[in-house]
Amino acid sequence: MEQNNCGFLLTASGRDSGNGHVLHYFGKADFGPFELVFTNEKPVFFIDRKSEVHLNNRASRKNVSLKTFRGEDVDALYFNKQSELYRFKDDNTQLRSFESDVRTTERFLMERFVKGMVEFKGEYVLEDKVRVYRNPLIKSCSNRLTALSTLSFDIETSRGNDLYSIALHYYEFGNDVREVFMVGEDQGDIDGATLSYHRDEKSCYLAFEKRVFELDPDLILGWHVVGFDLVFLEKKCLSWGIDLKLGRKRRKIVITKSQASSQHYARIDGRVVIDGPPIMRAAFYQFENFKLDTVAHELLGTRKDIESTGMEKVKEIERRFREDKPSLATYNILDCVLVTDIMKKTGMVSLLQTRVKLCGLLIDRLAVSTAAFDFFMLPQIHRKGYVAPNVIDISRDSHAAGGHVLTPKEGLHQHVIVLDFKSLYPTIIRTFNIDPYSRLKSDHDTLQTPAGIKFSKTHHILPEFIKTLMEERENAF
Repeated sequence: MEQNNCGFLLTASGRDSGNGHVLHYFGKADFGPFELVFTNEKPVFFIDRKSEVHLNNRASRKNVSLKTFRGEDVDALYFNKQSELYRFKDDNTQLRSFESDVRTTERFLMERFVKGMVEFKGEYVLEDKVRVYRNPLIKSCSNRLTALSTLSFDIETSRGNDLYSIALHYYEFGNDVREVFMVGEDQGDIDGATLSYHRDEKSCYLAFEKRVFELDPDLILGWHVVGFDLVFLEKKCLSWGIDLKLGRKRRKIVITKSQASSQHYARIDGRVVIDGPPIMRAAFYQFENFKLDTVAHELLGTRKDIESTGMEKVKEIERRFREDKPSLATYNILDCVLVTDIMKKTGMVSLLQTRVKLCGLLIDRLAVSTAAFDFFMLPQIHRKGYVAPNVIDISRDSHAAGGHVLTPKEGLHQHVIVLDFKSLYPTIIRTFNIDPYSRLKSDHDTLQTPAGIKFSKTHHILPEFIKTLMEERENAF
């Protein structure tokens, strides 16, 4: 039976399949996890209407009532597959395109003004505990944010390549589950958690994987969980000839490494990985260092079970594995609980969800500022009759000079006043109505900056949104 439902979007992906491109969105509603599948959305970008191109059945060209910022008419090129769009761009490097750098998954949501919370209606089938809706009707949803479940996990290893144990802490609505999966012979139980023993590393991991599927968390938490724990487990799985399958519907994890920063990233269908140190830094937390022991002590007033560091810590872990496995399990599970408690103490999950609801980008894309600006601005610009250039095609005459810093005069001074301007750049944007559309319409009711740059008093988009964001921030404080 069809009915309206509302839920929070967790992950998005687009895949070429058969003769088309398929969009997949996983999320969480009050009834549980869901997947929205769309098969009719075509990857698209725009080109100057005067451009002559040979499509060779790779795309369909359509006249649209949109213009470039220079006032030139454009056509839309619709591709059956994302791969065909990429190949076309590679074969036509001299062709100027517009908005060809926008992700299809994000364009689909932004054009419908869906920001995090989505209302959907349609029939579904149940697949591995997930309600799957195919081509449902969707729109923005203003309901309260859906509560998300978390699973913090941590592994213990030797100095070499040996897996000793995996611990998990699952939390949702007061439901608190603590378990440790240990390799080796039974040496007894521990207080406060379930400890199970397994004959080898592979069976230990598979027991953990099975439990993750049963508990079905929305968020996977950890401390350096991607660069260490998940990378380690992925290598182990490769050596066993299996996939690291911790996603919903038993999907495998895809781990990539940035060449620029050497940082690892993990994508899992239906779940989001929240790695403690980078997410805390992005939220402007500052500590002496970002070791779990340091952060836990400052925020929670507690310490790790093993306070030694470096080789002494490794030696103690190896000793406990040989002689006192329950003690190692206690250490292992405490690390998981500390991560969960840090996230609860800081309200990090709620903060991430609120940011998604404000800017529209899903959790794993929140750090991409240009994409956040696109998500807000592009659908607004389209409704004004324009398309935007690709980011890489924007020419810059020079770098922004920034503010002027006066050289201080040494000594003691009387009558000193400190003026701290609150939200300087957003306030400047609001004062002079600065945004691309306002610049285009600067011949209407002109407002001029001290530098002589003109903007429109009445035709603008961004200033009102900034006003809303600043009001939201005031409410948060």
